[in-house]
Amino acid sequence: MSKTLTATPPATPKERLWLLGLGFGLWCSAIVIVYALHALGCAFGWRADLLRWGLGLVLLGHLLAIGWPWYHFLKTPVDPALGQTGIFLHWVLIWTLAKAFIALVLTLGPIMWLATCV
Repeated sequence: MSKTLTATPPATPKERLWLLGLGFGLWCSAIVIVYALHALGCAFGWRADLLRWGLGLVLLGHLLAIGWPWYHFLKTPVDPALGQTGIFLHWVLIWTLAKAFIALVLTLGPIMWLATCV
């Protein structure tokens, strides 16, 4: 009787799975914070230049918060011990963060050129 050993792929660490939602979670928080800041600024009659600076700083902070892990994962080599699943997860993280960065620029970038309070 011969025993056959089947190689099971190494498990992907569970602490890395939350990174799948990081980019679009930050994108979502940027939308909420920018629109809340805009509503507060208009409701309390803030000057347009200060409101625009505040919106720009929130936007820039979120772009940095998405761009830093994106840059980190681009520069970090894939851990070969994780196998094909780890390689797939690494590339999915890179492209998810890239898409969230682009979505943030396209959805909130044009707000900077609109009239602040009408």
